[in-house]
Amino acid sequence: MSKAASERLKILIERLNLSITEFSKKTNIPYRTIQSYLLNERTPSFENLQKIATHLCINLNWLLTGEGEMFIGRPEVVESYNKQGTGEDFILVPVMSGEISAGGGLIPDETIELRLAFRRDWIKRHGDPRNMSLIRVKGDSMEPTFYSGDLVLVDHSKNYLDPQGGVYAISIDNHIMIKRLQILYPERKIKVISDNPKYESFIVNPDELIINGKVIWFAREIER
Repeated sequence: MSKAASERLKILIERLNLSITEFSKKTNIPYRTIQSYLLNERTPSFENLQKIATHLCINLNWLLTGEGEMFIGRPEVVESYNKQGTGEDFILVPVMSGEISAGGGLIPDETIELRLAFRRDWIKRHGDPRNMSLIRVKGDSMEPTFYSGDLVLVDHSKNYLDPQGGVYAISIDNHIMIKRLQILYPERKIKVISDNPKYESFIVNPDELIINGKVIWFAREIER
């Protein structure tokens, strides 16, 4: 294990205010194994890194590379780690390798890049996580709502347009993009809106687009 990775584990344990013994119990990784990681004596298995990510709601990519956010989920999750933190409290949602355009549209790569952990109780209040995936945004047409590189959580079961509209992953001519949708009455047409005022909205008939899911959450790296 690299010294940088060892330092990340030390930072994580300190941030969670856990002893090595408590960290061992919460992750189901033996005390001596964790100690050897912290002393840079051993390289952790990918399985153990996944355990840490799953049990403590940590960004697996951060554990591996130091890039991105340390924690996954809403801010109050961090405060509950010391009280709960068992593997059963979290659900892993796949991050797809491809990008989803906020502009002209891209055909995404459906390969799973990694999985991020969310609190089970939080995500189930928003739907069935088996129908959800995380996809990266590309382009600037949805700024300032979303910036290129943001991760959006899409609930694919919400493949219909709510009367009040919302932000959706849609497909037009087999290209998938993120757009804000609004129903126009009485014509019952759909207005496709870019939040960035540089881009014009356009109107389509309902049968001209496919709704792939509704965006219900997003994450953004502070530094890239």
